Amino acid sequence: MTNIEIAELVNSTNMYDIAYKTTRNMTLTDNESEASAMLDAHFKEIGKRGCDPDHEISAFVQKVVNEEIYNTPDELLDLIFDRGTIGEFDDFQNITTPKNTLVAYEAAKGGNVPRSYLDVSILTPTWKNRQIETDISYRDIARNGWKSIALLTDYATAAFKNCMFSDIFSTVDAGITSGANFIDAAGTKPTSTEMDQMALYINDRTDANGVIVALSKYIQSASKFTGFVSNEIVNEVHRTGRLGVYDGVSLVPISSAKTLGNGNLLIPDKRMFGVCGKIGVLNMKGDISVYQDTDNNKEVYHLMLKDFTYGYAFNATALENVIKMDLS
Repeated sequence: MTNIEIAELVNSTNMYDIAYKTTRNMTLTDNESEASAMLDAHFKEIGKRGCDPDHEISAFVQKVVNEEIYNTPDELLDLIFDRGTIGEFDDFQNITTPKNTLVAYEAAKGGNVPRSYLDVSILTPTWKNRQIETDISYRDIARNGWKSIALLTDYATAAFKNCMFSDIFSTVDAGITSGANFIDAAGTKPTSTEMDQMALYINDRTDANGVIVALSKYIQSASKFTGFVSNEIVNEVHRTGRLGVYDGVSLVPISSAKTLGNGNLLIPDKRMFGVCGKIGVLNMKGDISVYQDTDNNKEVYHLMLKDFTYGYAFNATALENVIKMDLS
């Protein structure tokens, strides 16, 4: 295939979907199979030559990773933040929607009462910049072709998104230590009383879209509690091992088998979070750049995925839209 044909193929196909399916040995459509076969032959040739003068590997990875990270929705983060993108050299401030702290005093006509105020805060975001560097060998590409590139693309995308998810929930965790939105659990597993308290807090503050997020082991334990029994509930527990909702609040399990590259969990352990509204702004800055060097001595291509930059801003008042249960 010529470089022009490769570019046309990549631009006309959802390459991340194909990479995702390839990594997990999922069935491809006829069009996807044809595309992966063409790319497989092309990348195997690059591996055999040990030469990629047009940096086709890095160009492919850059395009697919950027499209997946910046253009696809993440339902959970969308519930928590107003999200957007800004230019590489731009910045932003978040003007919060204040809690209603106006007080209507009883007063005589023509009199005065104490003033009450709205706390309109202007927040400066916390910025994070993530980078991945890795090597991919000529031998691996020559042997596995497209599968090698698909694996790298899929894993790099997951690594970036997982780090962002972990950063945000670690910050939320650190910000809630007391108050009405803090439950100091009696044990290492949630009780029905504690779950009722969490669900009531969420339902009092949202008509829909409230969720409870935690590691799967806590969601599985909590989902067995219920104040009523029906055939539908019994059937769902037998079929899936857990309920999908608790008192109308969706339960979102985060697998403890999915970890960051350093082994850390995506969400803090011994915690449950109930989300009942947005807490602030999450913006992505610029695009990810992918650079490629050739090391003939080691027979590898060295790839640098740089500038995955994101900023988030919220304050203590906004955090009232999240309730935390501490199971430590």
